[in-house]
Amino acid sequence: RIQLCQDLRIEETELPFIGELIRVNEEEKEWEGAVEKLLRDAGISMLVPAQHYQSVRQYVNKNSLKSGDGRGIKLTYLEAEIHQSYQNSRLPEDDSIVLKIEIKPDTEFYNWLENYLYRSFGDYICTDVNSLTTLSYGITKQGLIKSGRIRHIKDDRKRIDDRRNYVLGWTNTEKIKLLETDLENLVIEIEGIKTTIQTIENKEKENLSKKQLIDHLLAVKDFYRINWQFHTNKIAALELERNQLLGSNDLLTQLEKNKSEVESQIRITKEYEQKITEGIGGLKTKAGIYKEQLQHTELLKNDVNETSRTTWYPVLEEKLKETPLTLKNIDSRLEEFRKQYNGDNGELRKLRGRQVGHRSAIERKMREIKDHSKAEYSEIPESIDAMPEYIKKYEQLNREDLKRHEERFKEQLNTNVINSIAVFDNQLHKHENDIKQKIRTINQHLSDIVYNATQDTYIILQMDATPNKEVRLFKEEIKKCYTHSFSSNNELYTEEKYEQVRRILDRFASMENSDKEWTNTVTDVRQWFEFNASERFRADNTEKEFYEGSGGKSGGQKEKLAYTILASALAYQFGLQFGERKSRSFRFVVIDEAFGRGSDESTRYGLELFKKLDLQLLIVTPLQKIHVIENHVNSFHFVSNREGNNSQVSNLTKEEYEVRKLQHHTVKQTVEN
Repeated sequence: RIQLCQDLRIEETELPFIGELIRVNEEEKEWEGAVEKLLRDAGISMLVPAQHYQSVRQYVNKNSLKSGDGRGIKLTYLEAEIHQSYQNSRLPEDDSIVLKIEIKPDTEFYNWLENYLYRSFGDYICTDVNSLTTLSYGITKQGLIKSGRIRHIKDDRKRIDDRRNYVLGWTNTEKIKLLETDLENLVIEIEGIKTTIQTIENKEKENLSKKQLIDHLLAVKDFYRINWQFHTNKIAALELERNQLLGSNDLLTQLEKNKSEVESQIRITKEYEQKITEGIGGLKTKAGIYKEQLQHTELLKNDVNETSRTTWYPVLEEKLKETPLTLKNIDSRLEEFRKQYNGDNGELRKLRGRQVGHRSAIERKMREIKDHSKAEYSEIPESIDAMPEYIKKYEQLNREDLKRHEERFKEQLNTNVINSIAVFDNQLHKHENDIKQKIRTINQHLSDIVYNATQDTYIILQMDATPNKEVRLFKEEIKKCYTHSFSSNNELYTEEKYEQVRRILDRFASMENSDKEWTNTVTDVRQWFEFNASERFRADNTEKEFYEGSGGKSGGQKEKLAYTILASALAYQFGLQFGERKSRSFRFVVIDEAFGRGSDESTRYGLELFKKLDLQLLIVTPLQKIHVIENHVNSFHFVSNREGNNSQVSNLTKEEYEVRKLQHHTVKQTVEN
């Protein structure tokens, strides 16, 4: 409802839900749960007064209804004629459920809502289960509902005493308190569950550690694997034996020492040899690389033109004075130069950045120029490549010296442009009033036509302002162009007025498809309205049926409605009155492709309607409708083209047609026999 009211600019209080306007009487609280069960669907239904019904219906039909989380929702709304008087034919019984309901006294929906409750729920009697058998419509305190002779319903998906699900009541304060209490209880319950989960997880970790220890113990199948004293004694005995051998033989000890020294020298020599070999290989590789670089450098040096040498060699010489080139630093200096000129922060990147900045600034200025003068610059792109075109325009402005003509321009703006805008707007409103007057005149003729003879109804055309935002904004903008412009104060003719006029004229002159479509829409006054038809009872002028562009109606209904409106339009065009003969007035009408696809009934209705207007008709129609039309015409002209080269016309009077028809029927019967 909030979104709907915002989009349609309707106050929320004008579209209440039934549940906001009714509540259970304080003395009948014991029946509150049962009443909520019965009236829940009605309580969540929105009331739409007649003045908003058309716009709400259009909005609901065109838009997908979604809740805040994006899910689709269901909306029920009722059309409420709040300004119509209602009178209940009979009072409800003493135990009727509507007597336990209280309607909000200050609501403008009071009479309508009282009538609706009496009609829809007045037959429901509050009773016990034993007495329910004798009633057609009844309800118990426990929520058992009987509607009709055999249908019984009891919905216990939600508790009958759970006030969180109640929808009736002028305020929802008590319901909010219950939900807040439930929320607090749920938070406490969640914290308790979290504590329980943490305790279980800690116990699980403790059990897992114990399980791992037990697994290690169970893996030991032989005591020898864990008898550490045996292994300790074995190690001590072996060490003692080794020490005894080394201590008892000095020669063996010296040999062991010499052996260790020789092995150390051999290892050091091999490592040095490997380093020398790797160094030689590296030097050879570097020599080859330097040789290739030297050759490449010579080629680059020969390719440098004289201009580049003159420009850059002095720069390089200054750089090389700081740190001379050597074989060791040439690579690093080369990389340094590359970064300085080609790196992320190099001179080339800076120059290109400035170039892009200048390009963007120039193209931004081009966009500003185009926005300022769309008509003159619409075909020139906002690209740096189009700079000559902009320079050409600039030079033209300088030559023409437009600044010198500023005062004359203001005078032209004051006396011609703004006056023309005012005249243009006045002409549009004149067309608007002409349409309204024509619709009123056509409705006068329509009121004389009996649309449904059985129920004595007639048709009127209704025209409502279009909800198109573009049309509404255009009407506001064009009025701003000349508002306060016809006073004697010259200061009113400001740049702002010029901009207001320019924006509208630029869109009129634009070649964009969207602007062309916009121009056709806002300047065609017919687009300012939505036209519908209403069928009404002649007795009390109340509406029987609403026709929205004949949408959703059968083919016969559409044809009948079209013939009715066509007849009234013809009457308006020729200045005719129903039942009034004017033999000297012009009333000749040609209808091409007439009645070709319509039903016989609607065709007869249209012909009788045109006959009442005393119109002279020329009907061009296929032969399949000749059996209906033949009783309403005086002469026939049959057009045929059998070979496809030349058309032939046969002219027959009514009498000649009847003779030909009888002859054709006789021949057909003879052939069939």
